[in-house]
Amino acid sequence: MVAIHEEIIKILSNLDKDLFFWLNHKRHPALDFLMPYMSLEKLIYAFFLFFGAIIVYQFRWRGLLAALLTWLAVLATDFTCGEVLKPSFQRQRPLAVYSDVYVYNYGQKKWHITKEPKGRSKSYSLPSCHAANVTCAATIMAAIFPRISWLFWLFALAVAYSRIYLGVHYPFDVVFGFFIGYLFGAVGKIPVLRLLRE
Repeated sequence: MVAIHEEIIKILSNLDKDLFFWLNHKRHPALDFLMPYMSLEKLIYAFFLFFGAIIVYQFRWRGLLAALLTWLAVLATDFTCGEVLKPSFQRQRPLAVYSDVYVYNYGQKKWHITKEPKGRSKSYSLPSCHAANVTCAATIMAAIFPRISWLFWLFALAVAYSRIYLGVHYPFDVVFGFFIGYLFGAVGKIPVLRLLRE
């Protein structure tokens, strides 16, 4: 039974690795330009703060409370991913384990491909906090603005994909992050919607 369990984990791990390299090596000039921005926390904050400001403008104090509740849901998501799950799994990032990974150097503002693994670090990979946090916020915002829900999901997908494109997360890290973020968002949107519908 243990051997079967280990074999399944090995198969999934290899699938994750192969899918990572396939996606990480699918390059395009437009994506090379766009993807580094999609992972910037400043851009992510600005995107959701813009819609948070609209909520406050439309609903006044109830909108402010709704925005704060959304922020608390994202903080809970981030804490769970970063302080509980990542230290528990301790999965190393792709560029820490493998060579031939496309990564972006923000200091030099250019792409390069790694010639050797960076080695072990405490910056763990599973799950992706970016994917989790953005999915949590997108889940709540999509419920508040159902007519443009596609915009929030598209933004969340772009952020999540950027993590693979930048070489810092495996696809399964992103999928797991999506799952965690959606759970927190689904719970968080209940009091938010109730507050805005009063």
